Amino acid sequence: MRCIFCKNNSDNTKSIEHIVPESLGNKEHVLPKGAVCDKCNSYFALKIEKPALDTDFFKHLRFRTGIESKKGKIPPGKGMIPLTNDIPEIYLPKHSNNIEVVLNKESFELIRQGKIKQMYVPMSSPFPEDNQDVSRLLAKIAYEFLILRLSEKDIETREFVIDEKGLQPILNYVRYNPKNENWVYSVRKIYEDDENFYLEDGKSVDMVFECDFLYTNEMELYFVIAFKGVEFVINMAGSSIDGYKKWLTEKNNISPLYDKGKGFGYALTPNFLK
Repeated sequence: MRCIFCKNNSDNTKSIEHIVPESLGNKEHVLPKGAVCDKCNSYFALKIEKPALDTDFFKHLRFRTGIESKKGKIPPGKGMIPLTNDIPEIYLPKHSNNIEVVLNKESFELIRQGKIKQMYVPMSSPFPEDNQDVSRLLAKIAYEFLILRLSEKDIETREFVIDEKGLQPILNYVRYNPKNENWVYSVRKIYEDDENFYLEDGKSVDMVFECDFLYTNEMELYFVIAFKGVEFVINMAGSSIDGYKKWLTEKNNISPLYDKGKGFGYALTPNFLK
């Protein structure tokens, strides 16, 4: 077996590959041992996933929606204390309705004296636009989901797909990026954090992420993924989203995730479509 990125022999690989990081709610969508070698897996964890997940957007998304890391931890949020401009870290302990706030000495004393009685906690954060770490994370997820979709039950097909010349640009961008490129991507809000999704039996479930592919009339392939209602789109072939913008105009801005009624691997109906 060969690694889908470096294409070296990966028979002795010990790790499975989580296509979407576990810290973004993914427990099920994985590639088997050997699909991604240990060296590439380690590179992605340290050089792509960690920097992307350390952005204010993803940390705040996980904080306010309670998305745990694979170690069961939720990153701290940030508040703001009037008068002192202190920006304390806020922790949400598991199995507790309390919160923990780490204050500086000045804020603590003013609160103890009753001079400060309020703390502000922002409930949104700016979208991560033009961020290379986020762009490469999106490209990695896109490439791996494509491999999964095309060759989930067939190793021989996977071996054929990874040699496809049309996929070489995104493979190189994710694993090596020798030209230090920064592929553009689209990011926008398509529904709220607390949107309800319903199974066929009417039961409401949580949607942490959902994804699908968009193939346009111009024969461009885009990958679309939404984390808690924030939709990201990246071109599988290079740094351009012009075709996606044109598609949106033609479709009255509906997300590709809902143009066909459902997302990747799901049969769930969001409340806004009911």
